[in-house]
Amino acid sequence: MSDTEKPVTPTTTEETPSVPGWVEPALDAILATLPFAANRLAPFRASYLDCLAGCGRTGDLDMEHDSCRKGFLRALTDTLGLTPDATRTLEQQLEKLELDISAQV
Repeated sequence: MSDTEKPVTPTTTEETPSVPGWVEPALDAILATLPFAANRLAPFRASYLDCLAGCGRTGDLDMEHDSCRKGFLRALTDTLGLTPDATRTLEQQLEKLELDISAQV
């Protein structure tokens, strides 16, 4: 490469969605209260985080977060047999997390 040539910097036209850095540790703390091993929760956790990261594109963030939460809870209940009491507690914790996310957007 000559002195006049500049290295090409890759660019993307679409930003990769992500959640704020504090969200994953907060979610992990919530999930640690469940009676399941982290490796059993991992695919559900990843799916929920992906859903949250994709929120905000239509402008109704609360509705989108609600959809993510309900899908996450349904998957945990159907697949891992999360009890109704644990589901209610988890839903309350996730609602708070989502409100915190919405407040920072």
